[in-house]
Amino acid sequence: MSVPSLRRNGTNAAAHARQTAALKLVEPASPNAENGTTRFRPKRLTNEECRPREHLSRDEVLALCKAARKNRNSARDAAAIWLAFNHGLRVGELCDLRWQDIQWQERRVMVRRLKGSQSGEHPLTEQDKRFLGPLRTPGLRPSDRVFGMEPAAFRRMLYRLKLPSELAALKPHPHMLRHACGFDLVGRADLQARAAFMGHKRLENTVRYSKLNPGQFEGLRS
Repeated sequence: MSVPSLRRNGTNAAAHARQTAALKLVEPASPNAENGTTRFRPKRLTNEECRPREHLSRDEVLALCKAARKNRNSARDAAAIWLAFNHGLRVGELCDLRWQDIQWQERRVMVRRLKGSQSGEHPLTEQDKRFLGPLRTPGLRPSDRVFGMEPAAFRRMLYRLKLPSELAALKPHPHMLRHACGFDLVGRADLQARAAFMGHKRLENTVRYSKLNPGQFEGLRS
């Protein structure tokens, strides 16, 4: 007498339904403020939104230098601010400046530009020498970096300066020193000379500095 097998080749409809229900994917709740799944990343403000203008005057640069003289590395920090302004240096160009780039007796400084700009020699002014003089200590090698700090350190130094309220409201950052140079050159030389000094290959990049200069309108109105 044969015993019926307990294994069934067919599929029980109820078991299939239970299995299907067990494997059903549950969609996660849509993000909302109530279930805490929403995370908003704050929008980064542009420089123009953070401050009323993107350049400094010569007097404001000197105020930065004065404030930097209260730092622990006072001579270095003040000199770095001045050189960045006086030669229109980007922060990377400033921090990579080497003693071999400075020809003290010939009164020349080699400016090695970044971002495809044109490198060239600038005059080493008496003011440059006064700022750099205290940094010329014995034992320096030509390949040593003049300021010995990274761009991030220079940014932090500017950020931490104790400044007058009006100057602090501008939230100075390194590139403002390059812009300050561009604006300060207006009226001191023609457009092509200013472009060469800043390392600009396109004159359009230099013209921007004369757009907001009120001196260009002198004599246009009585």
